[in-house]
Amino acid sequence: MNRKKIALGIGIVLVILAAFTAPAAADAEVWFSNPDDPNGPGEPLNVTAAVGENVTIQIMWYTDANESGARSFQVGVDYDRSVVNMTGLNPWFIKPYMHYWDNFHSRYYDDETAPLGAYLWIIGTHPACWQPTPITVPIANLTVECVSGGTTALEFTHEIRHEPTVGWNLLTNCTDELLSITWYNNVIECVGPPETFSKHLSAGWNLISLPLIPSNNSTSAVLGNDTIEYDAVYRYNATSKQFEDVTTGTMDPGTGYFVNVTTAGTWSYEGTPYTSLNIDLKKGLNMVGWLNCTKQISGNLTSIAGEYNYIARWNAGYEVYEPHAPEVFNDFFDMERGNGYWIAAKEDCKLEESCSG
Repeated sequence: MNRKKIALGIGIVLVILAAFTAPAAADAEVWFSNPDDPNGPGEPLNVTAAVGENVTIQIMWYTDANESGARSFQVGVDYDRSVVNMTGLNPWFIKPYMHYWDNFHSRYYDDETAPLGAYLWIIGTHPACWQPTPITVPIANLTVECVSGGTTALEFTHEIRHEPTVGWNLLTNCTDELLSITWYNNVIECVGPPETFSKHLSAGWNLISLPLIPSNNSTSAVLGNDTIEYDAVYRYNATSKQFEDVTTGTMDPGTGYFVNVTTAGTWSYEGTPYTSLNIDLKKGLNMVGWLNCTKQISGNLTSIAGEYNYIARWNAGYEVYEPHAPEVFNDFFDMERGNGYWIAAKEDCKLEESCSG
C-alpha cells in the first residue's frame, strides 16, 4: 500500500499530509453510534432528545482484517452549538483494556471557519495497540446536551484550522501507518416544547404546508380546530402526476396541500418546529411544503440552483417566482412558513434546506 508513516502523540501536530495518497479500498470505518440502540456504519443514529436532556453518543472505529491493528487517532467533529452543546467527553469505555489508553486530549472550539460553527477536536493513542483484527473499538463517548429545538448534523471535519492546532482527521495501525478511512456523518434531533402555528385561511382553495411536526398527523387533528371548516384536502404525487385525496388521511411536513375551506377563519395547530428538509423532486411539477422559518429565495435553495424553472404559490390565483426574471416580473421573493409551493424542476433533483443554514 502507498502510505506514509507517522508518529502521533499529544502535542504533535500533523501539518504535512498533502503528499499522502490513500489506497482505493478503505481499511477503516468511523461512525457515530447510539449505545442504547446501536447502529452500524451508514445507518441512522436514531437519537431524539428533549431540550435540556443529555444523551450519550459514541464514536466507533472498525479496522479490517488486512491491518495490523488500531492504535492512534485524530478526529474532529463539527456541530451546531445553537442546537446542541458538547458538555462532556469520556475516552473510557466499559472494557478492561481501556485503562491502557494514555495521551488522551480534547478541545472544544467555537470557530466561524468550522462548517457548522463549532467543533470538538480529539487526539488519542493506545500504546499497546488493539489486536487482532478485524476489530471494532470505541474512540470516545460524547455527552451531548440539547439546548434548543431543531436538527444538527454531526460531521467528521477533515481539516482543523484553529491555531496552534492544525491537522487532519486520521487513524493509524499498530505500525504507525495511516489507514484509508470511510467516515460516516449523522444527525441528532432536539425536540423543543410544543409551539402553536396560526394562519388565516380564506374561503375556497388554500395551498398550505406544516411548519410544525404534529404529535397527531391525521388530517382531522391538524385541521380540526373550530374556527375553520373544510370539505377536501389534496396532495400531489409527482411520480404519478395525480392529485391524491387525504381528507381522511394524514398530513406531514415537507408536503404541500390544497385545502378547500368552506368557512373561513384562523387555522391553528400545535407541534415542534420543522427546521430541516430533504425532498426528492421529480422532473416537472412538485407540490412541496416549507420550513418553520421564512427565507429569501435568492441566495438560498442552493441545492437546486439551476435545476428549476420557476416556483409558484396560490393566492386566489397563481403567483410566480422565476429565478432569471427581472425583479419587477416576480410576484414574491420569500418562502414563508405555512405556505405550500409548486416547484417546476428541470430534472430529478433533491431539495435540501434548513432554518439554520
